[in-house]
Amino acid sequence: MISDISFPIRLVRLSEKNFIIMKPYFTILFSLSILFSSSSGVLATGKISDTKTDDLPYVEIKVLKDFSALSKQLQSFEKIIMLEVSASYCAYCRVLEEEIIKPMLRSGDYKNTVIICKFEMDNPDTMKGFDGNNTTAAALAETYKVKLTPTLLFLDASGNEVAERIMGVYSLDFFGAYVDKALVKGLHVIKKRSPYP
Repeated sequence: MISDISFPIRLVRLSEKNFIIMKPYFTILFSLSILFSSSSGVLATGKISDTKTDDLPYVEIKVLKDFSALSKQLQSFEKIIMLEVSASYCAYCRVLEEEIIKPMLRSGDYKNTVIICKFEMDNPDTMKGFDGNNTTAAALAETYKVKLTPTLLFLDASGNEVAERIMGVYSLDFFGAYVDKALVKGLHVIKKRSPYP
């Protein structure tokens, strides 16, 4: 029967005598908890620590609305377009931007070979596609069969994929290496097609 089941749980009550004996320990524990909580708050506000977290230069990922203009601009250059397809509600997109894409922009190592930009697939504004026709972000995402955000597309000047896309953020540990590998592969494909020596 269910009523015959017992659990080995005992409630321990402190008698007044035990409480008086334990009172100094409670006072010490309470004091320590206040000390550590207030010191971490002071450290978090930067009043004690000399390190500043906002020393990084501000960078912004270009939101692309006219792909045809970008296409015309890149026709004579051997550059790859790294296009982030994101959404306004996507928390992983923000992680990808802060941990991978913005450091790429800050480094300056990619400015001669990579155009880094993005669009939000839930943006209702009209934009121009690579063909110069008006389209929407949702239609453009559907053209590239993007169902998951964030997705990184690696495109040539005509909007063709030149390297394997990266979908989602599964681990930041090696993510930068995956991006670099896709960029190198895409640039290799673009240089093989290029009429310029």
